[in-house]
Amino acid sequence: MRMVNKVAVVDEKKCISCAICVGICPVEAIRIEKRDGKRLAVIDEQICLDCKLCFTRCPEYAVTMVERGRPIQIGTTMVGVSERAVARICESAHMYPDQVICYCHRIQAKEIVAAILQGAKTPESISRATGVRTGCSTLCITGVIRLLKAAGIELIKAPGYQWYDLKLSIWDVSPAIRRKYRQYYLTEDLQAINEVFPGGMKIG
Repeated sequence: MRMVNKVAVVDEKKCISCAICVGICPVEAIRIEKRDGKRLAVIDEQICLDCKLCFTRCPEYAVTMVERGRPIQIGTTMVGVSERAVARICESAHMYPDQVICYCHRIQAKEIVAAILQGAKTPESISRATGVRTGCSTLCITGVIRLLKAAGIELIKAPGYQWYDLKLSIWDVSPAIRRKYRQYYLTEDLQAINEVFPGGMKIG
C-alpha cells in the first residue's frame, strides 16, 4: 500500500484536446469533454495515481501536478484471497508470489493476482487496484499480461496507446524451434531456467 500525494490538473486555457493524455493514461483517468463550447481533457481526481505521463507527454504543457488536499491510499491486500489460487496462477505464469513485477512501486506478483481474483480483468483495472504501471509505465506490462493469461483471461484490444502484446519468453519457444536452432542452446537455457522459476515444463 502507498499514499498518492499528487494529482494531475489541466490548464483549460492551454489544452487543445489532442487526447494524447487520454491514450497514455494507464488507469483511464482522463476523458475529453465539451465544456462551454470547447473540448477539453478532464481528469478524474479519484482515479489519477500520479504517474505523470500526461504531464510529461502533453505537447502544450497544459498539465501540472499539484498536491492533493487529501492523499489517497492505493494497493491491494490479500484479505479474503486464496493463497493456493494465487500460488497456482503465479506458477502457471512461471513466477513466484513474492516476485516484484513493478520495481517503481515494489508491487509483487501476488498483489496483481489478488486484484485479478477480486475482479480486475484488464491491465488498466489492475493498475487502478494496485498502482502497477504508474511509475515508468513500461517495464511491468509484460508481467501483468502474463499473470492475466495465466488466470485464463484473454485480452482483446487495448485502449489508446496501451500495449496488450506479449514478448516471447523461453517457455513459449516450441520444441521444433529449439531443435532447429540448436546453436542457440535454447533447450539448455530452458532446462536451466526451469530450475530457477516455478511451473517448469516438460522439455521435448
